[in-house]
Amino acid sequence: MKIELTVDRGPCDTELRSWCLGIAIYTLVSIALNTLFAPSALTFIGFAIAVITNVCLLIGCLRYNHILVGIWLIYALLIAINFPFAIFGTIFHFGGYREASGFNNVILALLFYIVVMLICLFCARIVYSYHLQLKNRQGNPQHTVVV
Repeated sequence: MKIELTVDRGPCDTELRSWCLGIAIYTLVSIALNTLFAPSALTFIGFAIAVITNVCLLIGCLRYNHILVGIWLIYALLIAINFPFAIFGTIFHFGGYREASGFNNVILALLFYIVVMLICLFCARIVYSYHLQLKNRQGNPQHTVVV
C-alpha cells in the first residue's frame, strides 16, 4: 500500500482551499482558547510561531499566495520535530510534557500526543497539496491568443 504525499481534492471531494482556511481558523481559535484557559501551556516563542504561521496560512488562502501557504509547513515541521521529545518526556516525566497534555496518566498522555501528531500530518498533507496547487497555477500563467 502506497500513500501519496499530495492529493488533488480534500476529503469528501471538497476544495483544498476550504480545508486550509478551516485549518488556519481552527488552529487560531484553539490557540486563543488554550492561552486563555491554560496560559502556561505555550511559551511565548511557540505561541508567536503558531500565530504567525497560521495567520500566514489564512492570508495565503485568501490571496492565493503559495509562499504564505508554504510558511505553515514550518509549523508542521516544528510539531514533527517536537514529537519524539513529547513521547520521551511523557514516558520519563521530564519537561512538563505529561502535564501539558492535560493527563497525569502516561497512556492517555501518549495517546494525546499520537493523536495530535496524526492530525498534524493530515493537515500538513492538505496544506502541502494546496501549496503545490497554487505554485503550479502561479508558475503557469494563462496565455491568451492574440489574433
